[in-house]
Amino acid sequence: MTAEKPRHEQLKGEHSAADPTQGGRVPCEQAGHQSLVESVSEGHLLAQVADRLSDLVLGVSFDGALYYVSPSVEELLGYSSQVFLRLYNQSLAYQEMSCEDDQRFAALQAYLRRQALAVTSRAGREGMGEPETLQVNHRDGFHLYVSAQCLPAHAVDGGIEGVVCICHDLSTRKHSSDAMALAFKVFENSLTAIYITNGQGLIVQANKAFVRLTGYSLEEVIGESPKLMDVDRYSKAYFQAISDHLERKDYWEGEIHHRRKDGQVFPAWAAISVLRDANQNVTNTISYFADVTERRHSDTQIHQLAYFDALTGLPNRSLFADRVLQAARRAKRSDQWLAVLLLDVIRLTHINDIYGHSVGDALLCEFSRRLQDCVRNEDTVARTGGDELGLLLSGMSDRAQTVTIAAQIAEKICHHLAQPVVIGRHRVLAGVCVGIALYPADGSETHTLLHHAEIALQGARQAGKHHYRFYNEAMTVSVKARLASENALFQALRLEQFEIYYQPLLSTQDGTVTAVEALLRWNHPDKGVLLPIEFLSVAQASGLIRPIGDWVLKRVCEQWWCWRHQGVSVGRVAVNVAPEQFAKGHLLSELRSVLRQTRIPAGTLELELSEEALNLYPSDMPGWLEEMRRMGVSLCLDHFGAGYSSMQELKSLPLDRLKVDRRFIGAWPAVEDRRAVRAMVALAKSLELNIAVEGIETRAQLEFVQQLGCDEVQGYFLGRPERSQHLPWV
Repeated sequence: MTAEKPRHEQLKGEHSAADPTQGGRVPCEQAGHQSLVESVSEGHLLAQVADRLSDLVLGVSFDGALYYVSPSVEELLGYSSQVFLRLYNQSLAYQEMSCEDDQRFAALQAYLRRQALAVTSRAGREGMGEPETLQVNHRDGFHLYVSAQCLPAHAVDGGIEGVVCICHDLSTRKHSSDAMALAFKVFENSLTAIYITNGQGLIVQANKAFVRLTGYSLEEVIGESPKLMDVDRYSKAYFQAISDHLERKDYWEGEIHHRRKDGQVFPAWAAISVLRDANQNVTNTISYFADVTERRHSDTQIHQLAYFDALTGLPNRSLFADRVLQAARRAKRSDQWLAVLLLDVIRLTHINDIYGHSVGDALLCEFSRRLQDCVRNEDTVARTGGDELGLLLSGMSDRAQTVTIAAQIAEKICHHLAQPVVIGRHRVLAGVCVGIALYPADGSETHTLLHHAEIALQGARQAGKHHYRFYNEAMTVSVKARLASENALFQALRLEQFEIYYQPLLSTQDGTVTAVEALLRWNHPDKGVLLPIEFLSVAQASGLIRPIGDWVLKRVCEQWWCWRHQGVSVGRVAVNVAPEQFAKGHLLSELRSVLRQTRIPAGTLELELSEEALNLYPSDMPGWLEEMRRMGVSLCLDHFGAGYSSMQELKSLPLDRLKVDRRFIGAWPAVEDRRAVRAMVALAKSLELNIAVEGIETRAQLEFVQQLGCDEVQGYFLGRPERSQHLPWV
């Protein structure tokens, strides 16, 4: 008979080297009937057991090489048993040649070497060694933990032939442990307060955030009821409702007030979860809460920013529209009327330009206060735009009452807001115009009502400050026509449909032409030649007055050179400038640019400005005009007498001449007008200013102003405006 093999040789006995489903083994050197004998031997039975274990079993010889790997290695480490055995043994050979560890198996190899040495000692022969936890590498690159334990492999003669190592997967257990540790860290370090109660409703655990938010220490709350945080504002029914919800849903969430240890009450967002056992009995509840005082404050701020004007504190356009909507719904249910008033603060842009935005802001705040004094407590006052305020009047029974109340309040507003406002050292004059739309007559939808109030406001703007207008359908037609005019005016500028005519100014001494005034005309494709009076207001309202004025200034300077090359002398060229052109120093910078581009002698250019421009920019105008004078440009105050310029103001301005407004001449000057013209001529002479008179249409008018000693005259009697191509009066 064949002698029985040692234990490790028995484990090496294979079912068949060709059977890939069995554990990895070193190929048997014997064959034939020997394999048949081993198939029923103890070694074969041990191999059968090892192959079916979920734990990894390794057979290790004293030289460290593996001679057996159980199939469970594939589930644990991702390798087949044959591949693992081959790679592991190849790495040992690689280490012997290069003296470097294969990091894939380094921890396992080091452990098995230690165990192989240990089993040769007396202690190691007594049985299994102490288990060790190893970190091993999976084929996919991640780490996992195993509990490894070795025992000696005894031969029949009692000798030790190697080591059998059993590795048990600890990853699931370790992951559970790590998860528990992580959960505890989250519990302890959460910014949300958490406390846990038992089945009797007593606190058994709480975290740091709970201590921080409530002021109670853990010792003070463990074993106590959460009622120590209750406040008196809630009834028993409220807490019963929460309890009923928990009973049905095992969860509740909502806002509730808690009391701190020092008695301070704070709002909290709380959530409660119920834990039950297999019999549906409550074992614990987990409660979470966070102080939402800051969030409540932030929500208030966000609401304030979203629905209220930051400057005046009044409702903004969004909130105003919502209140109009709600008021309209109430009015519909109760068959009532309401009125929407929109107010435009006149000259606010100019006030900002003149005095600065701080003064403009203060004016808006003062107007908001005055407006609130003009209305009832139940009425809504809002700021609906940069220079626009809104007012909602509700609760009227019929149209007549609504019109009456709206008109009375509009008149009161126009009067109160027309009064001067003292802001610092400035005495500011402004005012408003008001547009009014009625519900349901002028619209049943909010957007329609507001739109019609806007249209009425435009009508009030055209009427001038301190006026109010009720909406009517004719206004819609007018607004559409105005929009069409604005579009046409824009196209006129783009397509250069404008043309400049020139009218002479003559000397009263010898009748020679001393200057020409540039007068704008619009060659309208449908309406023919239009005078400025037919489109100037549209240009000012649309903001096109500035680019049109810039175009005129540049074209006039270019025309002067054309005349110069033709040998035509026209003296000075006078250009009218609108008040809007002065805003923010625009005219000054544009003048510099045009003079630099065209190189026209500055002394040949004269700018005619109005008293309105002086009033709009009282602080900046002297400096602007001084700079223009230094550039050599002549300055004329046009329409003199139509405004309220004082002698003191005129003395402070670097003017060259005054031009008397044509209204003082008329068909034949009345006695009062003749006196006024004499006074203006005397004033100009006293200030050493030249004086011109426009609107001369008869010889009698000419002789009258000649007798007064005027320097220049202008009018149809002396020369009509003509195109630049032919000037019959030159």
